Amino acid sequence: MEKGETNSKQNIIKYLPVGDSKVQWGMHVSGIGYQSIASNSPYPIKGHPIGYTFNPDRGRTMDEYAIVYITKGSGSFNSVGAGENRISQGDLFFIFPGQWHTYRPDIKTGWDEYWVAFSGNYFKIIEDVVNKNHPIIHLGLNDELVKLFREMQNYAQTQRIGFQQVICGILMHIIGLIYTTSKDQTFEKKDAQRVQQACIAMRENVYNKIKPEDIAESLNMSYSSFRKLFKQYTGLAPLQYILQLKLERIKELILNTDMSMQDISTELGFESSDYFSFFFRSKTGINPLAYRKGVEAIHEEN
Repeated sequence: MEKGETNSKQNIIKYLPVGDSKVQWGMHVSGIGYQSIASNSPYPIKGHPIGYTFNPDRGRTMDEYAIVYITKGSGSFNSVGAGENRISQGDLFFIFPGQWHTYRPDIKTGWDEYWVAFSGNYFKIIEDVVNKNHPIIHLGLNDELVKLFREMQNYAQTQRIGFQQVICGILMHIIGLIYTTSKDQTFEKKDAQRVQQACIAMRENVYNKIKPEDIAESLNMSYSSFRKLFKQYTGLAPLQYILQLKLERIKELILNTDMSMQDISTELGFESSDYFSFFFRSKTGINPLAYRKGVEAIHEEN
């Protein structure tokens, strides 16, 4: 197994070789990543190959599609057809093949961005969903969208057999989610955005001992009001949601890294390895070591 990402705030830049999937499936994901750009920092950061890095003052033209989703901070986006536009937290924009464009975070705020670059005839469906002259969608913060981006990143890092097909499937889910959410956003309320902000904070701090009370305070809400609102929106109490995120991450680390159970327990902030094992068994019906061995046995059989 390969060691996986363990720092949820670490920048991720992953470019993938073109394989048979583009020919067989009519689609291919060429790059995916997450970047947290601090204020007064250069942009773009190093690590992008020729053809993907660019000078924001000059802009660039790509031969593929891209989606960029901003979850923190602000900046600007400019393209032929769309012109100069302000970008804020929760905004998402599409980049089209052959269309000159440029974008950058504000020097005073920086921004956090999730992005994916992709190509293939199948993805031309995007042009029926998004107008090139109006490529920006004020989607708002959406925890489900962040989850899907991170799932793609995990598959891109492990690169198991068939990973490209899985990533393309997740990407289609993302496009569908963007479409339906943007159509329904007129029904969204301020409270829904608060919950989404809380969900993203929980996901991005899954390794830290983050408390629901701290999140409520950051949203300027009493904990009782926050807990009630959160449960109404997600069906789970805030602490249950945090534990569910920890369980998801435990499974990822068990399956995609060679970390010991003790290291995983420590990484995710459990008080002891015994409690870690009890927690996992209570949620899955099997202890974590047996879970790893069972999955490894399935892969060996295949």
